This record gives sequence, C-alpha cells and structure tokens, in this order.
Amino acid sequence: MIAQSDLKTAPTTSIETAPFERFTRLYRERQDALTLIKQLVRMIKGLQRHRGMSMAMLGGNRQFQAEFAQLQHQLERRILALQAFTAGNDLLSDRDRENLHNAWLTISRDWQQDSVIDNYELHCHLVEQLLAMLASLSRRLEQPLSEMDPPANEAGPEQEDQADASAPSRLQHLELLHFCTRMMPSVVEQIGRIRALSSYAAALGYCDPHHDGKLRYVIQNTQVNNEKLRHQIRRLESVLGAEFGQLGELKRYELKLMFLLNMVENDVLSGEAITADSNRLFSVATDIIDVYLQVVGNGIALLGSWLEQDLERWLQQGG
Repeated sequence: MIAQSDLKTAPTTSIETAPFERFTRLYRERQDALTLIKQLVRMIKGLQRHRGMSMAMLGGNRQFQAEFAQLQHQLERRILALQAFTAGNDLLSDRDRENLHNAWLTISRDWQQDSVIDNYELHCHLVEQLLAMLASLSRRLEQPLSEMDPPANEAGPEQEDQADASAPSRLQHLELLHFCTRMMPSVVEQIGRIRALSSYAAALGYCDPHHDGKLRYVIQNTQVNNEKLRHQIRRLESVLGAEFGQLGELKRYELKLMFLLNMVENDVLSGEAITADSNRLFSVATDIIDVYLQVVGNGIALLGSWLEQDLERWLQQGG
C-alpha cells in the first residue's frame, strides 16, 4: 500500500511547464493584437463616416443630424474602450493613446464652428494615425505563431511533417495580413475621402477650386490603388484558393466603384452648378466602403482561425 506521505510528494506530471507558459504568452499577445486590429478597423470606419456626414452637414445637408449624433456617441465609447483595452500593455504607446484622445477631442468639440477644410484635414490626420497603428500592430503578427516557439516534445519527423502540412504557409499568412491591415484600409480611406468631398460639394451646390483639386487628386489615387488591388486579388486567389472566397465580392464591386468615380467626375467636377444628390453620393460610396470593410473583417477572422489552429496543433503534438 502507498503511504499517504508518498502521495503528497509524488509529482502529478512529468511535463515541463515553461514551454506551455511561453507559448500561451505568445498566443495571448497575438490574440490581443488581432482584437485591437478589429477595433481599429471599426473605429476607422466610424470616423470616416463621421467625416462624410459632418462635411455634408457643413455644406447644408441637414438630413444626417439624428444619425450623426448617435455616431458621435458611439465613437466616444469606442475611444474610451480603446483606452481601457490598451491600458497596462504595450499594444499602443502612451504617446499614441494620448494623441488619439486629443485628436478626437479636437474633432468632436464644436465641429460646427470649424471651417470645412479644417474639419476635413483633422479627420484625415486622425485616420492616418489609426492606419499607422494598424500597420504597426500587423508587424507583430508577421511571423506565424507556429514558427515562434516550436514544441518541446519527442514527436517523430513524420508526425511533425503532417502537422506542418496542415498549417497555412508563411506566404499565405503574410499575403492575407498585408491585404487586411494595409492595402484594403488604404483603398477604403481614399473612397472615404471621395465620399466626404463629393457629399460636401453636392450639398453646397458647387465645387470651389481648392476642393476640386483635392477631389481630383483623391480620385487619381483611387484609380491607381484600384489597379494594385486588382492584381493583389488575383494573387490572393492563387495563394489562398477557396479558403478566402469573399474576394469575389471585391471584383463585383469594382464596377460600382467605377460608377461612383464617373458620377463624381461628371456631376461634381464638371465645372457647372452641381445638381447631383448629396445623399445619393454618400450612399453609393458607403455601400462600397461597407462591403470592402466586410471583406477585411472576414480576412481578420481567418487570421484568428489560423491562430486557433496553431494553438490546437501545438497542443496535439508530442507524446
């Protein structure tokens, strides 16, 4: 019979816990980074909408007032949630957190008294800050979790090869990460600027030379970026195959984007009095932005699914 004292001193497991603690820490860091990336994308979407509505209202379109008040309240809550989520960790620097808070205060307080160009530039600057944060966070995820901390076990080479074969390749990981955190957010921001400038001009009834120049420049950038996007979609289709089937939505919406650009060029930048409906311009651009960001969200969800699969593969290896 085993003595009671022997039961108390006998080890419950022979597995070393340090690799598990290290891997869990890496997993949580990536999980938190992905969560913050999702929050930043939603904040960018809301801020772009805030810019478009506020500019249309400064141009004289009052139909957005009720929705705008609700949006401003939601953005306030998102800023506070972001501050709380990043408190006590290194996801955002203290300087980034302070800049974000101050920039939002500048935009949201007494915006009705701002000149339209100040309103536009302040919004654009804050969106650029958020895009830079997005890019910085994505760099933390460039190396797949499965490559960061190989399991300490006695699995045979055949078992390890099988596990590796089931994982997404580093190329797949990097291509999808770049697409969701850099390329697509940049394309969406250009469309968001077109929405803001054209909605304002249509609400006002004319486009002065200053805004005309800005709008033409943004349209040119959008056309260039759209060509790059078309090539990247084809590349992703070859790299990811059916695993990211939402890419077809972008190809279908490219026609709608071309329709928007033509409408702005013909109805807003014609040099004549503008008769185009401000609400319609806003609505068409918003439809495109919403679909593009939905695809971004699906891509981030796929990255999160790969992270979960990395965790399961690691736990199942060995023994």
